[in-house]
Amino acid sequence: MPAPDPFGLSYDETPDGMPMVSAEVWNIPGQPQGNRRHRIARAKAVLMKLRQNDWTCPQCGGLVPIWRRADAVYCSTGCRKRAMRGRKA
Repeated sequence: MPAPDPFGLSYDETPDGMPMVSAEVWNIPGQPQGNRRHRIARAKAVLMKLRQNDWTCPQCGGLVPIWRRADAVYCSTGCRKRAMRGRKA
């Protein structure tokens, strides 16, 4: 499965410090509103994780980059592999 568009979502903060995620949406010919629905759903999922301060890597404690998938747990492939090796040992 390909990774999400790295420039599809943008992150900003409101004046009171709350996270704000916006999605770049366009229509693709032959796919009515497909891109729009997926981008908005991904933006909502990312925003929910950011509001709950739940998007940190359990391996290294760093933040998961916004260009990762909305269901990503680890910040990088290296952290994911280190966690797997730790579980197997």
